[in-house]
Amino acid sequence: MDRPSLRRRRFYVHGIQRKYIFLSLVPLIISSFLIIVFLFVPLDVLLYSSASPAAREAIVQDLRALGFRIWPAIFLAMLVSTFLSVFVTHRFAGPLYRFHQVVDRIAAGDLSTGFKLRKGDDLVELETALNRAIESLAVTIQEAHRPLNDLTVRLETLAKQGRGGPLEQDLTSLLERAQEVHKALGRLKIAQE
Repeated sequence: MDRPSLRRRRFYVHGIQRKYIFLSLVPLIISSFLIIVFLFVPLDVLLYSSASPAAREAIVQDLRALGFRIWPAIFLAMLVSTFLSVFVTHRFAGPLYRFHQVVDRIAAGDLSTGFKLRKGDDLVELETALNRAIESLAVTIQEAHRPLNDLTVRLETLAKQGRGGPLEQDLTSLLERAQEVHKALGRLKIAQE
């Protein structure tokens, strides 16, 4: 079977990756919001309720120290989460992208192609099942070609022998129908063994 290169040049290959990036970032955003609420809000309340300038200065220093530690950590966590979700989802988005390409070729009548995933990709069971389906369909088409070819040759022979009679018209009509089936099957491309 004709197989294109298995090496992918892009990591973002399917729209489903966007969904999982979003799903990985939402918990981080929520947890970041909760961290901010539970760490910064109490200090802000203390800052505005405290009368002593020394206490206010200490709270401001605490807020700055927390800010310098928390904000980069939150940003880094979101960045790492985004990259990890792209790499993790690539193991099943890549196969989905490949399946889509092959199914489009099958819809166009090309059964000579098959699925081949990279080592470590997900959806291997689907790869096996679809390859079996393509192979089974190709075998069925090959099996239909053999008797159809035989039938066409016999009809041509009989049509030549029965020239001029009503039998010739019937045989010619049957031959035309057999040629229509040949034409329909001819639009399908199957792997040559």
